[in-house]
Amino acid sequence: MAIAGLLVHTLKEQVEDVRTQISAMPEMTTYGIHEEQYIVTVAEFPSEFMEDEVEKLKDMEGVLTIYTTYVTIEDELELET
Repeated sequence: MAIAGLLVHTLKEQVEDVRTQISAMPEMTTYGIHEEQYIVTVAEFPSEFMEDEVEKLKDMEGVLTIYTTYVTIEDELELET
């Protein structure tokens, strides 16, 4: 399982709508809004799906960009050894 910390940068007037959409995704957890336009988010997916799922966030109306703050795939690496 890959785990990524994300800051989802949104238009201020759409931050709540975007947060609601992200919260509805079972693999995403939101932890609040920073400076009225950044949604603090944690994503958990098998690593092969992470890029596609983050792209879904980028395609949401009101999302300007996504900053990755943390990524780990440590548990997947342990399974390979």
